[in-house]
Amino acid sequence: MKQILLNTILIFFLWNSVNSYTAAAQDIPDSSDAHKMSVSNNSLFDVSKYQISAGYWNDNFMAYQKLLNGIIKNGEDDFVTASLWLQIALENPEECWFLDIYYNILTNKLEHYRNDLLTVRLSIEKETSLGFVQAGSGIIASGNFGGSKLQNGYHRIFDIKRVRLPYIEKYETGLIAFFRYEPIIWRSEKFCFKGFASNSLRTAAGPSNFRAGIELNAVTQPVRKSYIFHFQTQAGYSNYYSLGKYLSPLFENGLSWGVLLSGGYTGKCNIATWITSNQYGLKQPHFGVSFIFGWNGRRLSNLSDLSDFTFP
Repeated sequence: MKQILLNTILIFFLWNSVNSYTAAAQDIPDSSDAHKMSVSNNSLFDVSKYQISAGYWNDNFMAYQKLLNGIIKNGEDDFVTASLWLQIALENPEECWFLDIYYNILTNKLEHYRNDLLTVRLSIEKETSLGFVQAGSGIIASGNFGGSKLQNGYHRIFDIKRVRLPYIEKYETGLIAFFRYEPIIWRSEKFCFKGFASNSLRTAAGPSNFRAGIELNAVTQPVRKSYIFHFQTQAGYSNYYSLGKYLSPLFENGLSWGVLLSGGYTGKCNIATWITSNQYGLKQPHFGVSFIFGWNGRRLSNLSDLSDFTFP
């Protein structure tokens, strides 16, 4: 508990420090940053500026495995086997507010147990002259949240062998303190190259982690003022800590990378498909899809939302 309180105090100290630079921040061209679509903000807070996002990823995604057979190896359907994500975003000219819900199905076939994680986080993001800054807090719980039924239902559809594992006996609930910083290294009208560093500290239930790396975004100018396409790639290092008995075998420090392709109708919707490798330091590929719907929403699909890489 002391760790989470100290980390929360540090987050708010850093947040207040970077706020002093906000007034000097310059607008980034819409086509050079993965966070924004081409819209205008002209009110202090307008709930019509919202987005609803959803994502799903799996280490044993049949559609991807058939398409990429021989290019990227199949997942082993183990460890962090599948994840679901829901985000509600509200924005005003100064910042964006996010409510994120993450649902993760964890399995360990070798040691014969499973566990589900459910995470709820509230955060705020601001653009400053130093780059993008995001901070938040929330709760995380481990237990039986229907992961076994969901996984085996998926297996039933694709005629895959069922995974029959008992849930761990010890369920936990903990708090989260989160901070993320993305300094812009170089940008042009269509490209944005930046770094990222994040720390997510938890008490019990889930893995704490520190991540850092680089990211490249390429965004087209809106086609016929309506359609926009986005390419994003990330490479970085993930360090997991405070794992505990049941999580230690499922996570491992290591290098990771991801590639995302998305397209959509400017300010209305966005659909993305993406691939990551070694996302959890266990040399496992993950494949996913995500959808964004919103009225004048600014954000495009983003690997940082989907991953950080899975436990923001």
